Amino acid sequence: MTLDQLDEIIRSDHGGAWWALFHETTNGYVFLPTGDILTPRAYHEIRRRFGADGPSSALTPEQRQRNKVQAIADRADEGHRYGR
Repeated sequence: MTLDQLDEIIRSDHGGAWWALFHETTNGYVFLPTGDILTPRAYHEIRRRFGADGPSSALTPEQRQRNKVQAIADRADEGHRYGR
């Protein structure tokens, strides 16, 4: 099966959830819907096509702190002491 065919199956049948369709083995990566085994190079190409190797969407420490403070304030508005 070609990478284009795998790409089409992932997009059409599984809504683009590529990360849930592979199992890592000693021989490579098994594509669970069909049982095909991909080499690490082919697997990384699939990851690239779905944006897995793009920029991270992780929060910065400042954003985490802001979210934490906002959550505490929201909880305090609900009558909880110190946001607990």
